[in-house]
This record gives sequence, C-alpha cells and structure tokens, in this order.
Amino acid sequence: MSNAPILIGITGNIGSGKSTFCSLLREAGYNVVAADEVAGRQLDDPQTLKKIARRWGTVVVSGGKPDRKKIAEIVFNSKTELDFLNHLVHPQTLIALQQIVDDSPEKYLFFEVPLLFEAGLQRCFDYIVLICADRARRLQRLTRKGKAKAEEIEARMDAQIDDLGKAPLCDLVIDNNGTLKTLKTRVTNFIANLEGIRQRDKIPFSI
Repeated sequence: MSNAPILIGITGNIGSGKSTFCSLLREAGYNVVAADEVAGRQLDDPQTLKKIARRWGTVVVSGGKPDRKKIAEIVFNSKTELDFLNHLVHPQTLIALQQIVDDSPEKYLFFEVPLLFEAGLQRCFDYIVLICADRARRLQRLTRKGKAKAEEIEARMDAQIDDLGKAPLCDLVIDNNGTLKTLKTRVTNFIANLEGIRQRDKIPFSI
C-alpha cells in the first residue's frame, strides 16, 4: 500500500465547474483521469456496438463508430435505456480504471467522476472533493454555453443526487459560485494541503 497512489475523487453536479477545477489541477502538473472519457472508450468495442445497434438501431452507429450525441439523447430521456447502457460499459470501465491505478507511478492520482455517488464508487477513494454551485448559477453557465436547452439541462440536474445529499459524504466541499480567480485560489489551497491526505481502507474499482 505504501507505493500505491493516493486516490482522490473529484465530483460535482452538472455545471458545478468540476471540469474547470480538474483542468487547473492538470495545469499544476497533476494527473487527472476523466472517468467519462474512460467509459466512452468502452463504447468503441465492436461487441458493445453490436449490442447497442441491436437495441437502438444502426442510427446510433456512424462509420463504425458510436454516435455519442444520439446515444446521449436516448439515455438521458430514459432511465431504462441508461441502465442498459451502464450494464454494458460499467464493468469494463471499472476494469480500465483499476488498470490505471495499478500502472500509476503517481503519489496522488485524481479522478473526475461526475456520477461518483450515483455509481456507488465512494469506497474506492482515499479522499473525495465535491465542487458545488447553486442550481441557478449552474443553469446560467450551461445555457450560456448553448449546448442544450434549459429544460434538457434541468432534467439532467434532476437525475443527479442533490449537493445536500452528497456534501456530508465528502471530505472537502468547494463552493464555486464565484469567479475563476476565486476557484484558482481554492485549487492552490487544496494543493497546499495534499500532504495531509492519507490512505484509507478502500476497495478496488475491480478485482
């Protein structure tokens, strides 16, 4: 265990600014694994593509690759279809995450996991950071980006566990209702206190 990296989970609901927080960590020289990217790569598996095409039609496959936008439209509008997709990619994603841990030479290894609690992964980390912001602020940020309609964003917000439910389960809660400059200061303070984080009796992502 002494040579194993300290695993730090970074989570936060949609629009909270967790990706910005993680980008700032990367700029400071730390390795941050984006769990969504790891999961997304599992969609490229030929057997997985066959299964989703069989269920949703060839419209979700373009040029031998998954059409992630069409898949997102399907799963975000149906818990049944989201559960189906998770059943396909979740086990392989956990194996991939564990391989990253096993191969890591890092002292601190960070993971950006938007649905950390929803996926039941809280016991896999030594330390969990929650990035939070008011719902109105998050909605403002996301609508400004213009990637989705307000009602679609709010539906995704409603599908996530509220910050009030997550905060008591986290080691650190960072308020991100302010400016980027304020967030940068909080990242700097967080890094300055990394030495105080210790290994826990956690469970692996996959055996």
